[in-house]
Amino acid sequence: MVYEFDSEIKMLEGKMKWKVVYFPYSVKEIFNTNGRVTIQIIVDGHEFDHTLLPSKNGHYFVYNEFIRRAVHKELGDKVHVILKQSENNRNIVLPDYLTRNLEDHHILNTFLNQPDYLKREQINYIEIAKKEETKNNRIVALMNKLKAK
Repeated sequence: MVYEFDSEIKMLEGKMKWKVVYFPYSVKEIFNTNGRVTIQIIVDGHEFDHTLLPSKNGHYFVYNEFIRRAVHKELGDKVHVILKQSENNRNIVLPDYLTRNLEDHHILNTFLNQPDYLKREQINYIEIAKKEETKNNRIVALMNKLKAK
């Protein structure tokens, strides 16, 4: 089943300072769960694999940097969303350069043992860097963090 709606980009209430888009339907009734739901979305014409996450205000997906760069909208703007449940689990794609760095420093397993959402967030944070210097600094910071575990 496909769900189509317009929704405002809002700030998630609570500790996480994320921009989010709320799903205006009952996830419990539609997907028979109160938990996470793997989804495929089209936001203003751009496709993404994503996850609906639960909150006290209903389920939402994070309006992340990849979506923002594609859609060019900000907090308070409305986006048009076409959403369907994904049959596949979201795979984490670890870039070769990052795999080599983590292997060279013997911390690849430490990285891989983290929760998927954290791995995805760390990879995305490195990947969105505009300058190579920034990307390298973020890799070094991640490696230092993993070594401290």
